[in-house]
Amino acid sequence: MIINHNITALNTHNKLSSASAAQSKSMEKLASGLRINRAGDDAAGLAISEKMRAQVRGLDQASRNSQDGISMIQTAEGALNETHDILQRMRELATQAANDTNVGVDRGEIQKEINQLSSEINRVGNTTEFNTQSLLKGDGKANLSLTKVVSDGSLTSGATTHVQATQTTTIGTPAGAGDSATFTLNGQSLKVNFTASGSNGGAANDSKGYNVTSNSASAAIDATSTANTTAAGIRDALQKVIDSNETLKGNYVVSGSNADVTITAVAKAAGGEMFGATGNIAAATESGAIAFTGTSGAASVGTTSYTQASKAINLNSLEVTDAATTDANIKALVGKGFTVNDQQIEFYDATAGSYKGSGIGVAINTALETAAFGSKGDALAKAVADTVASKIDGVTLTAATGTLTVTASSKFLGEAGNAIEVKDGGIQEDFKATFQVGANKNQSFSIDIKDMRASALGITGKAGDAGFTAAGSVTDGTSSVAKEAGLDVSNHENASAAVKVINDAIEKVSSERSKLGAFQNRLEHTINNLKTSSENLTAAESRVRDVDMAKEMMSQTKNSILAQAAQAMLAQSNQTPQGVLQLLR
Repeated sequence: MIINHNITALNTHNKLSSASAAQSKSMEKLASGLRINRAGDDAAGLAISEKMRAQVRGLDQASRNSQDGISMIQTAEGALNETHDILQRMRELATQAANDTNVGVDRGEIQKEINQLSSEINRVGNTTEFNTQSLLKGDGKANLSLTKVVSDGSLTSGATTHVQATQTTTIGTPAGAGDSATFTLNGQSLKVNFTASGSNGGAANDSKGYNVTSNSASAAIDATSTANTTAAGIRDALQKVIDSNETLKGNYVVSGSNADVTITAVAKAAGGEMFGATGNIAAATESGAIAFTGTSGAASVGTTSYTQASKAINLNSLEVTDAATTDANIKALVGKGFTVNDQQIEFYDATAGSYKGSGIGVAINTALETAAFGSKGDALAKAVADTVASKIDGVTLTAATGTLTVTASSKFLGEAGNAIEVKDGGIQEDFKATFQVGANKNQSFSIDIKDMRASALGITGKAGDAGFTAAGSVTDGTSSVAKEAGLDVSNHENASAAVKVINDAIEKVSSERSKLGAFQNRLEHTINNLKTSSENLTAAESRVRDVDMAKEMMSQTKNSILAQAAQAMLAQSNQTPQGVLQLLR
């Protein structure tokens, strides 16, 4: 018998530790529901499980991506539904206009609706967006670059003289209570009343010389205030009324000294509404004791010089395939072009058929016939200038020695470069989007949507072209500026031809909607497949990572009993050395 080492107790303790550790792991697994709580539980299984989890989460996100893609497609298709309705109405109107029971006045009213409906198709195309991305106006990018078209971004400026309307009125007699002065600006009547102290809106001793009433078209002045000389009071009050009028605010400045009241139209950086027309400032009239002397409201004109922006485009430096002087190299420019103020100018080959682009088409053939290939810059510049003419709002194009010069018209005067922008550009491409529809690289799906604006559908064209109105009558839908010409329905022949054009447009929209519907159907199948894959992969990952609760409960029960038994045996083992004491008695 030995007492220094209780081997039985040591053995029992080892067994107890082992059973307790196994019981602890079983309880951890039962509490978490996972078979693998740490890498030590199953190193290989953990790596496999994490890879599966990445796939599952990728599949779930791809499913959401596909649903977002369907939302984008539905946005575009829903907008085209409205375009379809508009085209159906236009076809109905064209059919009506083709009937000679209608006279010119009747067809004129039909033309108005045709124009407005065409503008609305442009609005739908220009403003339909998904997450700020325009869906129905193409990609907005240049697919073919002409890097050397714009030789540099510098602007030249020349002094151009324009008249600026002013009017000076001299006040002859001091005003008294009950007197008034009336001015007319842009057809709006503005009245300044002199009142007794503190009455009818006149503030007693008003140091500023005015007190605007609830009527923003008039002001009242205290006639007894020593701070109000007659002309000074009128100047202050008139400026206050102008500043409170939304239409006139910022367009007129009132100045003067002594008995003068001078009204000046404000120079605009863009818009030009206040330039040139002396009628913008009409005569003033008197009432009561106020007497106007001098020219009594006659408008005078002063000359003011404003910078006029222009930009040169060197067409001699257009890149071609090689230096050989062949017509083929000129024709290599087909499909290329540039934009001015967002208006595309594109070269096309007239021998291959009519122009199919969405911008202003310039026939390469015209350039070839105009001059020899050696003067290609001169030829192209002249062809562009002749074709574009005044079709781009706010600018004019002129050609000389291979250089095309873009110059702001008078309404765009102001800082150099204002309203002039020239960029490389080519034929408008379709809108394209790529959806990530899988959990891994290169698992994507692409869609495209064509330009669905009026010009691309063929229902608007250039003013004066066959089948279209003589003047611009259709806007882009977001402004009131007519940039395109609508289908002409002024007689039987044109209206009947318009029916065919609208039919073709309806077919284009139908084709595009059909394509979008096919995209959507495909994505719906994609979502179903992704969900099935995610479900099956989740089940596989579960088998690796999750614990079998019933089996683990059996193991935990076994380990619990073993631990309890080991504890009892440890107690017995600790009693064994007590037998030595029997020998000492």
